[in-house]
Amino acid sequence: MRRKLKFIRLRYFVSVNMSGSEEMEVSELSSAFDIDSVFPDGFSFFEPYLQYFIREVLEIGGEAYVSRTSEDNVSGIFIYDDFEKTGSVYTRSREVFDYFCTLKPFNFLFAELTTEFESEIHDIYTIDLENHDIVHRFNHEISMVDEGQIGEIERFMALANPGMNRRWVKVALKNGDKCFGVRLDSEIAGLGWVSFVKSIGRIHSLFVKPQFRRLGIGEDILYARLLWLKSKHARSAFSEISRYNPSSSRIALKAQMRVSGQVFQYFKENLARKEPVKS
Repeated sequence: MRRKLKFIRLRYFVSVNMSGSEEMEVSELSSAFDIDSVFPDGFSFFEPYLQYFIREVLEIGGEAYVSRTSEDNVSGIFIYDDFEKTGSVYTRSREVFDYFCTLKPFNFLFAELTTEFESEIHDIYTIDLENHDIVHRFNHEISMVDEGQIGEIERFMALANPGMNRRWVKVALKNGDKCFGVRLDSEIAGLGWVSFVKSIGRIHSLFVKPQFRRLGIGEDILYARLLWLKSKHARSAFSEISRYNPSSSRIALKAQMRVSGQVFQYFKENLARKEPVKS
């Protein structure tokens, strides 16, 4: 039996065809378990991670919403971090996307839905780990960062994203994410994170200090995470990489990862334009 959603806050109508309209109910989630783990076919590439993402955003002080059709089918999920003013919309419906774009003030939104609005494209690179051997010769010593270094990790990651919600670091480590790093001259030169959910790995949040780039640190950290996932018997792994980051794309291709989809990053000023510009 479907579990009842709590804290129903919003309800409105959207047009679904030229002959009529259908009610869509939008509810705020108080827990990742307030939503079923079964979604419509083709709902999202990130389907195995959706409950994980909801739990994470709630634990860092953010918000999460689900939209349903009158048949009680999930039509969209929206997660939002008010500290960073960022969000992610998971839907195949343009009506749902348009509504969630107006729900909260934001600097940018991520979505798999492509629209006429200008966006930055992030390619989703994937690798089949069950049928792929990971072989690499390391040039640097890789260590796994632990909770005793949270303050140092937060300061390091703020170099890449000064406006980040620092609560994320502690939450990520508590929820099982692993952070791999390289130290040079007694300081962190580079860090990269990996999540492991439902036998699928997500490789994310790599940053190497500018003075330590072109030394192969990013490549070493990528292979360290892939080997860790392989040791955990992960079936596959994926990573979202901006097309404005050709160095990370080259490293992913060298590791025989392949593009399997796209995510679009929409900026506030572009969605606010009266005349949208095509990507």
